[in-house]
Amino acid sequence: MKGRTKRIHKNILLAAFMVCNLILLAGCGGSGAKTTGDGNKTSKAEALQEVNVIPEDGIITKEQFETVAGQDKVIQFTGETEDGISYVWTYDASKIQNPDEQNLKVDFALDGLDDIKKQANNANDALKMTMYGKGLIAVPTLEVTLPSAWKSDAGLLLKEQDGKLAKMSDVTIDSKAKEADTGENGADKDSANAPAEGTTLLSMTVTSLDGDCYIVGGITGKQNKGAQTANAGNNTSENAGDQNTDSGNDAQEEAPGSDETGNQESADNGDTDVKNDDVANDAAAPTCTISISCETILNNMDKLTDGKEEFVPSDGLILAPSTVEFEEGESVFDVLQRVCKDAGIHMESSNTPAYNSAYVEGINQIYEFDCGELSGWMYSVNGWFPNYGCSKYTVSDGDVITWVYTCDGKDVGDNSMH
Repeated sequence: MKGRTKRIHKNILLAAFMVCNLILLAGCGGSGAKTTGDGNKTSKAEALQEVNVIPEDGIITKEQFETVAGQDKVIQFTGETEDGISYVWTYDASKIQNPDEQNLKVDFALDGLDDIKKQANNANDALKMTMYGKGLIAVPTLEVTLPSAWKSDAGLLLKEQDGKLAKMSDVTIDSKAKEADTGENGADKDSANAPAEGTTLLSMTVTSLDGDCYIVGGITGKQNKGAQTANAGNNTSENAGDQNTDSGNDAQEEAPGSDETGNQESADNGDTDVKNDDVANDAAAPTCTISISCETILNNMDKLTDGKEEFVPSDGLILAPSTVEFEEGESVFDVLQRVCKDAGIHMESSNTPAYNSAYVEGINQIYEFDCGELSGWMYSVNGWFPNYGCSKYTVSDGDVITWVYTCDGKDVGDNSMH
């Protein structure tokens, strides 16, 4: 009997101990922490800070982006490679309307890029970047700091498309070389062909997070004007490897409104009175560029609904790129509506409560499904196809808005999350 009583007491104590452990474990898990296979704790729903370290797998979760989506703030993510290359992603949280997972890991390579340099008109410098994402929730900027000094002062971000290198964006290059270490005879101890010591900061916008892309650098005319002046009349080049501007004349051109001594000329006395308010208003008016194209239909005329041929321009361009003014706070939809009305272009839309946004059904009498079951209108801003409706995208000064008709969802380079 006593033995049975001891066993009962022992079982009660064991049960109480297990309950206490469960309570403690539940309390520890209240922050949403999880344990990875290597034993490290990570919190997938941890609120993002202004500056965040990119995890080893590169993934910033949907739940994390939800903690800042739509807020008027800038969020940064920092990473560094074993080779000493550091990089920083910067997101405008106000542009994030539909949060989703982003993989921000980047691998870099500086060697084996002779063919890329050759394709870029013999570029001086090149860098390969490999990314592992699938799409964008907003267009981020990327800054890459290299532990060496490039010769170039301007560059391009390129991505291979159909076997050719296509421009993704411009790259700003800020290179700072370390003072040369010379010997007793004044000769540079380093090989002339070796990368210069110092640092190089590469800044750009990125509209795709998947696969390989390349930064190529060249010398602009600003650095090379002395040689250009001495060799006036040379041809120009728009490629990254030779970005010289037109020769000679630029270097000697006087500023508008200046006399030979460099003093500012006075305007006619009768025309000097200008209302300050008028000048301020002119300077403050924001502008954007907008265009409308159904070029993809030209290669799919056999799929086009009968009777719609007359609404497809011979070049597919319904509205050529046009610079227009807009009011602060207006959306892409607001600009499209006004431009179509002013230009006499038909446009029909509907409201989609599920997405709390306007949906453009047809432009110039060309509607969704008129050229295939996946066809319809899409918009991009500065090369990015937002993953939310056009009436939710607030236009900024200098934005380039493009409305394009897609026949299969892939023929326009959609880089949204869908």
